[in-house]
Amino acid sequence: MKKKFGIIGNPIKHSLSPILHQYWFDKYGLDASYSIIQAEDKDLNSIIGKIRDGELTGINVTLPFKQKIIYQTDKIVNDAELTGSVNTILLDKDKIIGENTDVYGLQAAYLKEIDNCAKKNALVIGAGGVSPSVILSLQKTGIANISITNRTNEKCIFLKKKFNYLNILPWEKLKYEIKNFDIII
Repeated sequence: MKKKFGIIGNPIKHSLSPILHQYWFDKYGLDASYSIIQAEDKDLNSIIGKIRDGELTGINVTLPFKQKIIYQTDKIVNDAELTGSVNTILLDKDKIIGENTDVYGLQAAYLKEIDNCAKKNALVIGAGGVSPSVILSLQKTGIANISITNRTNEKCIFLKKKFNYLNILPWEKLKYEIKNFDIII
C-alpha cells in the first residue's frame, strides 16, 4: 500500500520538500508520495483526522502551524517538548505524535562545524516559528551566550520566558552590535 506524506503550511506552494522527498523515495524504491497541503487554521483537525484514518502516513509542518498543531496532537516528544514547536507529525499505534527535527537538523548541518562553541557569541535574528528550535540547537551545541533580536520586542520577551538564558538585543541596536557576534542565524 502506497504511503502518503505531505507538508502543511501557508503559504506553501514554494516548498521544495516534495521534490526532495520524492527523490529519496524513488532512490530507495519506496512506494510513497509527498505532496504540498495548503492549509488554514480550520483545516488542522481534518488533516490530523486523515493521519488517524490512514489516508496520510505523516506530515511535515511549517509556518504558521508549528505551534498551533500541538493542540491537535496526543503527545509531543523530545525537542518538541522543549521548544513548544512541532515540524513532524506521525501516528504511533493510536496516538498522534508531534516531534521537532529542526533542532537536530541545524546541529547536524551547520553547528557541528563550529569549534570552541563555549566561547562563541550567537545572535538569532527573528523570533518566528523556528526560533525556539534555533535557540535550543545553539544551547545544545554548547554555546553559552545566545542573543535574539526582532522588530517586535514582545516576541523576544516571550522567548526569554521559555529560555531564561537568552539575551535580548533591541532591534534598533542591531547595526551597532552585530560585529560582536561570531554566529548569526
